[in-house]
Amino acid sequence: MKLADFSVSKPVTILMIALIIIVLGGLFFTKLGLDLVPEIEYPMISVVTTYSGVTSEDVEEVLTKPIEDVVSTIKGVKSVKSFSQEGLSVVMVEFNWGVDLDSAAQDIRDKLDLIQDFLPADADRPLVVKLDVGAMPVLGYGVASENLDTLELRRLLEDNIKDKLERLDGVASVQIMGGRQREILISLDKSLLESYGLTQSQVVQALRGENINISGGHIVEGIQEFALRTIGEYKNLEEIKNTVLCVKAGAPVYLKDVAEVIDTYKEERSYSRTNKKESVLLLINKQSGSNTNEVADLAIERLPELRKNLPSGTEFNLVFDQSRFIKKATGSVAQSGVIGGLLAGLLIFLFLRNWRPTLAIITAIPLSLLATFIPLHIAGYTLNIMTLGGLALGIGMMVDSAIVVIENIYRHLEQGKKRKEAAKVGASEVGMAITASTLTTIAVFFPLTLGGGIAGQISRGLALTVSFALAASLFVALTIVPMLASKIFKKRTAEEYKKTSGGQRFEKIQNYYKKILVWALEHRKKTILITVGLLLLTFCLVPFIGTEFMPLGDRPMLILQLKMPPGTSLEETNKVVGQIEDIILELKDVDSASSFGGLTEGGKMDVGMGFGSAGVNEATIMIKLKDKKDRQLSSQEIQEIIRKNLPRIREAEISFMDMGQQMLGSGNPIEIKVFGKDLSQLKKIGYEVAEKISQIKGVRDVKNSLAEGKPEIAIKIDREKVAHLGVSVGQIGAAVKNSMQGVIATKLRQAGEEIDIRVRYSPKYRQNIEDVKRLTIFSSLGRPILLGQAAEISKEQGPLKIDREDQSRVVLVTANAVDRDVGNIVKDIKKELADQPLPTGYFIEYGGSYKQMQDAFKTLSGALILAILLVYMVMASQFESLIYPFIVMFEIPLAFIGIGLALFITGQTLSLPSFMGIIMLAGIV
Repeated sequence: MKLADFSVSKPVTILMIALIIIVLGGLFFTKLGLDLVPEIEYPMISVVTTYSGVTSEDVEEVLTKPIEDVVSTIKGVKSVKSFSQEGLSVVMVEFNWGVDLDSAAQDIRDKLDLIQDFLPADADRPLVVKLDVGAMPVLGYGVASENLDTLELRRLLEDNIKDKLERLDGVASVQIMGGRQREILISLDKSLLESYGLTQSQVVQALRGENINISGGHIVEGIQEFALRTIGEYKNLEEIKNTVLCVKAGAPVYLKDVAEVIDTYKEERSYSRTNKKESVLLLINKQSGSNTNEVADLAIERLPELRKNLPSGTEFNLVFDQSRFIKKATGSVAQSGVIGGLLAGLLIFLFLRNWRPTLAIITAIPLSLLATFIPLHIAGYTLNIMTLGGLALGIGMMVDSAIVVIENIYRHLEQGKKRKEAAKVGASEVGMAITASTLTTIAVFFPLTLGGGIAGQISRGLALTVSFALAASLFVALTIVPMLASKIFKKRTAEEYKKTSGGQRFEKIQNYYKKILVWALEHRKKTILITVGLLLLTFCLVPFIGTEFMPLGDRPMLILQLKMPPGTSLEETNKVVGQIEDIILELKDVDSASSFGGLTEGGKMDVGMGFGSAGVNEATIMIKLKDKKDRQLSSQEIQEIIRKNLPRIREAEISFMDMGQQMLGSGNPIEIKVFGKDLSQLKKIGYEVAEKISQIKGVRDVKNSLAEGKPEIAIKIDREKVAHLGVSVGQIGAAVKNSMQGVIATKLRQAGEEIDIRVRYSPKYRQNIEDVKRLTIFSSLGRPILLGQAAEISKEQGPLKIDREDQSRVVLVTANAVDRDVGNIVKDIKKELADQPLPTGYFIEYGGSYKQMQDAFKTLSGALILAILLVYMVMASQFESLIYPFIVMFEIPLAFIGIGLALFITGQTLSLPSFMGIIMLAGIV
């Protein structure tokens, strides 16, 4: 029994199947998560190693190169990149897509174990970290208070907000950044210390020895057992001040005799502000695999209740909300799908002028959608811009099969057949045709599911969604639509149909088309020449269309990054950020601005893992824009206004970062890589390249990775002299670090809080280079030696950050693209750099989103070729002919006429989404 016969004969069974689809589809729809883009696990693993106090060139030699050598031999490695800077080595290993990253991470650890004994003993053990884009914060708040300083505010957030939010389902951690932190400072008076014959290390040892509780076993008295415990921990500042350091002439020397004990704040190496007010940043991170939208909604719902525990006047300013981006983007796509469905229904009604067939056809849309949600959930996909895009595309195709079935049923009704017979025969006759049509379209999408790289990862969800939707619509067209037709259609003759305005209108269209068709058949050469001419014209428009990886849409948030000249103090950086904030907040379309400057609290490890800033000369400003409907300017226009009004600071780098591009792993829009050996030569070429490309139209925010090093006071030790004096290099380094930076001797525990006790020299002994020369170091014989006697001390330029790729040194020149597509900008850059003189062994390559675009287009071109072959094979099997499919296949190149004209007229570029649209046309044609 044919499917159409069964559906007409067993209407109750078909209705039960439809009901099951509705129930299951609705249930699975509620369980589908909502994301901006598919959650992609990028095949990138970083190896982060810290080696304090060592120059970038030494770090490169003793850490980066050996690690690169061993990890590059691991199976599946695509490329190895790294950077070395003072005290830090980061090696980034990129694997081929599809490699099991857990196994790859273990392979890296195994290889590192083999060379561990050959790495410097005083370097930290290498840390292996997988790149997780999902670890980015989903929510960020700038918290400010009128009545509290940031120390108390931070403490209240930790006690009342942090722990409670971390208990929510899906929340991995809550970070609190910025704000002051309490510290007990032991400010040593160098003169008094030396007059008593004491050293800083003796003070540290005394504090550690005095601030301790020690268990001493137990004592049994009768039937009772008592624990022995010596209690010596400090309870307050007075106890710290009265710590006995030594006894001189029978009298004790107390800590307060040689130092000032101050209950103060840690030295500020960073700051945080929201709308010009001192604030604390509260960042909420989701667990890997958790749904961004659900986690954000849970946190937003819980926060008002938690805020009741905070004093009045505490403001929570939303800095960013990933769920807001997701809802807007997915809502826009979903809205397009709904509008498309309504328009399809309206057009069908305008042509048929009858609610009965219109109802039968429109029924196919919700049923097909609900049926699609079932395999989507089983396959583990979420609703994101790609799967929703697939549904939106599928809606237009869903009614195609139903329309063909309805039209044929109508034809048999007009011939006088009864409803049931017309439904059976009409659906059966076209069953093979619509099956072939659906299979060819599915065949087009199938290669997209096999694609590698970022293009394959992104398009897979869309391809599977459309395939599921089309398969569901085919089932509905062959079962539910004939069943409905057999029940609700009315018998109508061709003459009756022609009398309706819909029939008359359609007859006019038919007649008009017939005239064009007759003309084309009678003037075949002219038709072919016109078609070829249009095709050639479209090819001529290609250079004006432009290419890019992903089209840049309006963004609800801008991220501005500032990098002041090396050596700029935190105070000066803060001052410049304040000027930029004034410019930003003057704009009516800006909702808020939050800034964070200086070192992140995770220090070098955060920088190594791709977060935070590396120095006090760097800052980030997050600019939250008003909703698109509430502002007059686009995000691009606002960005350009800010850029034009920024203060002109020599050697300062100010750029905007696109979070969307970062989430897709495409990096900077423009990235020029210059490879070579000599750092000075690379630096020279890098500056020449940066200067040349900055003049090209559309290029903004040009940056050079091989920038000037930070000014430093270099202490060059005379090894022979210090050996005679009885002092080691390690002793000198430790003495300088502890005297100037200070050392955490111990902690004061109060009310469940642990406060660091830092010991260092008073500010008057660490103001300039002369103070450094007068630092006292004690030899192994206890003899005091001035640092100036053992070393040459001078002001110099600090070491550079050294980038490497595939085991070669490289300088990266990066930039943003504005008002022009990346493809044409890079074309102009290549022309400009064609005559760039390069020494032997030096060469240029292009990376960033331009390289991602090329890789994606290469992948999609392969998918297009495979799709065309599959379409031909499906049609050949359906038609049982090798010739007939060629007639259809010749139409595919002609589709480019419409594509090219549409992109040119609308001002759109050829990008990843539009290329996917081209592939779809291979099946639709």
